[in-house]
Amino acid sequence: MNTLHFFKTELLWLMPIAGLPFISHGIKQFKFPGLEDWPIDKTSQYLRWGLRGLASLTIACLIIASAAPFTEGGTASREGEGAEIVVVLDRSGSMSEGIKGRDYNRQSAEAGKSSNHFLSKIEAARQVLLKFMQQRPADTFGMVAFNASAISVAPLSSDRALAEAALLSAQSQSTGFTALGRALALALDYFEGRPYTASRLILLVSDGDAIIESEDQAVLKQAFIRQRAQLMWIYVRGEREMSILDSVIAGDNEIETQADIAYTEKKQFASMHEVFQQLGMPYQAFEVESEEGLQTAIKAISQATNKPTRYELRLPRKDYGVYFYMLTMLLLTALIFIKRLEIKVWKP
Repeated sequence: MNTLHFFKTELLWLMPIAGLPFISHGIKQFKFPGLEDWPIDKTSQYLRWGLRGLASLTIACLIIASAAPFTEGGTASREGEGAEIVVVLDRSGSMSEGIKGRDYNRQSAEAGKSSNHFLSKIEAARQVLLKFMQQRPADTFGMVAFNASAISVAPLSSDRALAEAALLSAQSQSTGFTALGRALALALDYFEGRPYTASRLILLVSDGDAIIESEDQAVLKQAFIRQRAQLMWIYVRGEREMSILDSVIAGDNEIETQADIAYTEKKQFASMHEVFQQLGMPYQAFEVESEEGLQTAIKAISQATNKPTRYELRLPRKDYGVYFYMLTMLLLTALIFIKRLEIKVWKP
C-alpha cells in the first residue's frame, strides 16, 4: 500500500482548529427558569455532540484537502517498439568523391557514353538513408550534419518530413578539419531529458576522415553510458581509402610505420574504429564500398533495432485532495440543512 504524503504539510498545523466546535458549538440558546426537574434527554445529548462532531469533521476535511494529500504513482514495466535514431552524416569534401566502382564512370556519364552515372558517397548515402526512413514508420529520427563544425539540422521528433528534408539538403563541402567528436556529442544531447522508451541509436555515416582527441573520448564515453545509446558506423569507402581493419591513422588514410603509430599514440590520437571500440558502448561497424553494400548495412541495422525494448514507466502520482474537498462540500450541505431546522423563536 502506498504511503500518503502531503504537498503542503505546514497546513496540517491548523488541525487543532477542528476542535473549536466542542468549545463553541454556535447553537441558538433560549433563556428558561430552570431544567433541574426535567428528565435527562439522551437523544438531545447525542444530537448535540453529533452536530459538534460533524462540524469538527468538516473543518478537518477542509484542512486535509488544503494540504494536498497524494500517493506516489510508482513504476510500471512497458515494452516499446521502434527506435530513436539520430543520423550523423559526414558532409566533408571527401564525401563528394565517387563511391568505389562508380568513381571512374564520371567522364563517360558526362559524355553520354554510359548510363551508369557518377555516384558520390554522400549521394549514395542520402538515397539509401531516405529509403531506410520511409521503411521505418515506428521510428523517431533526428539528424546532425558535420564537417568543420557540427550542425543540428533536424531535432529528434516524429516529424518524418523534417528529417527527410534535412537529409536531402545535405551537401558535401571541402574543409581541412572534421568535427566528429562535437557531432557525436551533439547527437547524444538529443536524448537529454527524454524518457527511455525505445532503443537509442547513433547512426554515423562517414568515410573516416576525422580524429578524436583523448579528452573528447572520455566525454563521449560518459555520454554514451548516461544516454544508454549504441553506435553503428557505416564506413563509406572510396577508391583510395584503406580498410578500417588496417592500421589507419584517421585523417590521412594511409598505412603508417610503427614509428608513426607510436608518435600518433604519443599525441593521444587514434583511428575512429579503434576509438569506438574503446568507448564501452554497444558498437558495430559496416565497411561498404558500393551502393549495394550500403543497402546491406542498412538492412542489418534494421534487424538490430527491431528488437522490443523493455523500460520502466514512472506513473503519475494520485491526488486525493479533490476527494476531501468533495467530502467537505457534502458535510457543509448537511450542516446547512440542519441549521435550517433550528428553532429561531421559542414558543412556550
